[in-house]
Amino acid sequence: MRTVVFSLFFLISITMLAQGEHSKKNYTKEIEITSSVDDAWGLLSNVAMWKEWNSHIVDARLSEDFKDKSRGSLVTANSQVVDFQIVDFVEGEQYTLRHKLSSGTIYLKRTLAATETGAKIMAEVWYKGLSSGNFKKYMGSDYTMVLERELQSFQQLLQN
Repeated sequence: MRTVVFSLFFLISITMLAQGEHSKKNYTKEIEITSSVDDAWGLLSNVAMWKEWNSHIVDARLSEDFKDKSRGSLVTANSQVVDFQIVDFVEGEQYTLRHKLSSGTIYLKRTLAATETGAKIMAEVWYKGLSSGNFKKYMGSDYTMVLERELQSFQQLLQN
């Protein structure tokens, strides 16, 4: 009987892990900009300015300096408060934000790299959890278009 219970528990655990991996969905977009990495990083890491180039954000705040493990919150256009934490950070190069949901976690990673004519910026959003339906609920079915508009707005603001 003990073997049967253990086997059943193992089978359920493996099934849940497989579903979680199966539901991982990524959206990625990158663009090249003519501004320097330093100028781009200055705008990317200025949380209060996020609302100027992201139409989904009404307000954004950080509880401390922009660094690894810092926590912040933002208010979306539909008045939802979203808490986040910086979970991966390399000064001047990249950061990853994490937002926990009841059934998983949404991540946003922004990366900068120098090019011959300026810089390249990449935005990647992904969800880890038990249901990819939750990701679509929060982000929309084709979030790549949203990322593209966001990066274009970022580029326009940076050039002004």
